[in-house]
Amino acid sequence: MKTGLLALALLSGLSMAQERPQMSDAEALRYRVADYLGDWQPAPLGDASAWKADFVVAADGSGTHRTLQAALDALPAKGTSARRVYIQLKDGVYREQICVKAKVPFTLYGNAADPAAATIVQGHYANEPKKVGEPANPCTPDLSAAFYGTAGSASVAIFSDAAQLAHLSIANDAMEAVRDGQGYPAGVSESGGAQAVALMTEGDQLQMENVRLTSHQDTLFVRAPKDSLARVLVSRSLISGDVDFIFGNAQLVIDASTIVSRAGRRVPGSGGHVLAPSTAPGQRLGLLINASRLVGEAGLKPGSISLGRAWDAGVAKGAWKAGESPNGQALIRDSLLGAHLGGWSASTSRRPFAATGEAANRFSEYRNKPLPALDHETLAPNDGWGAAEGVTGGSQAKPERIVEVRNRLELVNALRAFGSHPKIIKVRGRIDLNVDDQNKPVTAEFYRDPAFDLSAYLKAYDPAVWGRKPLAGPLEAARIRSVKNQAARILIQLPSNTTLIGVGSDAGFVNGGLFLGKVENIIIRNLNFSDAYDFFTAWDPKDGEFGEWNSEYDNVTLRGARRVWVDHCTFDDGGRPDPGEPVLLGRRVQRHDGLLDITQQSDLVTVSWNQFRNHDKTNLIGSSDGQKLDEGKLRVTFHHNLWEQVKARTPRVRWGQVHLYNNLYVGRPDGDYAFEYSIGVGAKSRVFSERNVWELPSSIADPQRLAKLWKGDAFFDRGSLLNGQPVDLLAALRAANPAATVSGDVGWAPTLHLPLDPAEQVAAKVRAGAGAGKLQPE
Repeated sequence: MKTGLLALALLSGLSMAQERPQMSDAEALRYRVADYLGDWQPAPLGDASAWKADFVVAADGSGTHRTLQAALDALPAKGTSARRVYIQLKDGVYREQICVKAKVPFTLYGNAADPAAATIVQGHYANEPKKVGEPANPCTPDLSAAFYGTAGSASVAIFSDAAQLAHLSIANDAMEAVRDGQGYPAGVSESGGAQAVALMTEGDQLQMENVRLTSHQDTLFVRAPKDSLARVLVSRSLISGDVDFIFGNAQLVIDASTIVSRAGRRVPGSGGHVLAPSTAPGQRLGLLINASRLVGEAGLKPGSISLGRAWDAGVAKGAWKAGESPNGQALIRDSLLGAHLGGWSASTSRRPFAATGEAANRFSEYRNKPLPALDHETLAPNDGWGAAEGVTGGSQAKPERIVEVRNRLELVNALRAFGSHPKIIKVRGRIDLNVDDQNKPVTAEFYRDPAFDLSAYLKAYDPAVWGRKPLAGPLEAARIRSVKNQAARILIQLPSNTTLIGVGSDAGFVNGGLFLGKVENIIIRNLNFSDAYDFFTAWDPKDGEFGEWNSEYDNVTLRGARRVWVDHCTFDDGGRPDPGEPVLLGRRVQRHDGLLDITQQSDLVTVSWNQFRNHDKTNLIGSSDGQKLDEGKLRVTFHHNLWEQVKARTPRVRWGQVHLYNNLYVGRPDGDYAFEYSIGVGAKSRVFSERNVWELPSSIADPQRLAKLWKGDAFFDRGSLLNGQPVDLLAALRAANPAATVSGDVGWAPTLHLPLDPAEQVAAKVRAGAGAGKLQPE
């Protein structure tokens, strides 16, 4: 294709044009996805689990074919049948060079949970020698050539109409040895000649969804037969490369996908190009990137990669002619562009980039934005206890481990596929966790153990019958099994090295929560958490004077979790508040436990800019007075949080060294969540409070209600305000507990914190900034 031209560009030190033509609103109406696809308007491919495979490819012999090529060869010829044939590719690496030509419509699909699980790969490249008379890729045999050539290097060639690819990966690894420091293959130098195609297409109405296409130079090659229409749609996918890695003369739409410019092979400072269209002069439309993310790997300098250049196919240097030579058309619209990208560059025939005039390039942008850094943001140095060892979450995620999820199944599949590798999971919309595998809501009956019956439970454990001894017996055992059934579905367990971030203002979870058990390095941001509802709440006859109902689930639970940052989230009970529950066994049933609880040796946690509202027992730090393993752990910072219309535990602390600063507390005297107290000073706790603010009605504006003693013996506060006036929380705590000895020396002083705001500024600042929807990541 371009052998030699790249070398010239690199050796000459060609500078990249920085022109960025912007399409007008009127023009943009003629350059939409529908315009590029014309009368072909395909629907999303849908749920692969509903497809019935005609052929199954499995290298271990468990399918109908051992190789993919054998299955494709078995397809009926084009025109012999109208029925689409489905080919399932089982997990594995298939090192084959694939050609499928003039076959009936088919769908080739892999593992919907992990598109990398089924990978097709080969390692040929353009300058690789071959014997004359031997074919390159069978779809373009080029028998007379002594080299594979660009087209012949393709790992997979789809020369057939109406083909569909889903949930799989296609790679060309010819240059991976270079990336790994093992040198260049024969015929390749630092300055060029490294074309190595992953996927080449030559057909119309080709659709790809959730695929991964990976190479370096010339990853995706979309060709159009002479005087024929060739339309290709790639959606929800990933394409990676470094030079001209999306190119050709077909009409290609890349929608809602991730496009990755790779680092590691190019000569430092030499740059690269994303798009290289070779649109025919009489053809209006070429390549469209829509609603996608263009990201760069670490190591790429800002502005070092061009958005693209025209591939003047077959045109020598200086020989381009308007109206006769190819004139590539490309539009990038409504997308997010990384800092590694510069402008458009000169064409392969040395035609300078020009936005106007006879030799104008047909390149433009429309309504693009810089790629937000929020999803890659890490906890700032000194931002609370979490910064003691740093919290980076999934910020080092490879591009293929940055995904967007919209329902429970997509979230679970992504977490399972990526494991503890760094990953960024972006949540769009409100995800209901109380659903079946078809994303349909379920009731308590879905989880209920057959042996559990609430009426029998109430009769058996009525205090008049059972007394105050701990519950035991088959009904309690059945209730516990029911609880486990529910927990297995509505509690999502996050693995280590995860960033979970909401997109927009309404993203989050309802009817369940997150569980962080013995994991580390987690970032949770910009999410709404609502109504972690317990269908099988427990009766505890020994809780209090009369017994109590106790719920199992928190919106977010940390048990043995380290290095966690929870930021700009909103927590509440949703539309089923506990005060609306019935009274059973003489006590109000409780369906919700904590909003955010941190227990069982969790450590180094920063909780910032969150809103906690409409709840009873809000935040628990430390689960038990007797949990001696918590000593030296439970180091937590709370700052710039808003606790509004909550009853208590904001937070209640045992054992931990907890820093509370610049938080706002707003309470009310009556109603569902009447204010009881804020800071619980529990056994072995060491709470350091400063510049916190309370706004309470006069009837409950009692300093003695701001902190409550729960067997603690030390507490420190300074600079806090109650209704705009200074308040001495330690003096109030002592006055409320005259028989106790409460020291003002907690044995430590915070060193890890951001600059403290004056208490007078806290209320306005927290109201403006706390809670989900304030970050607005894209």
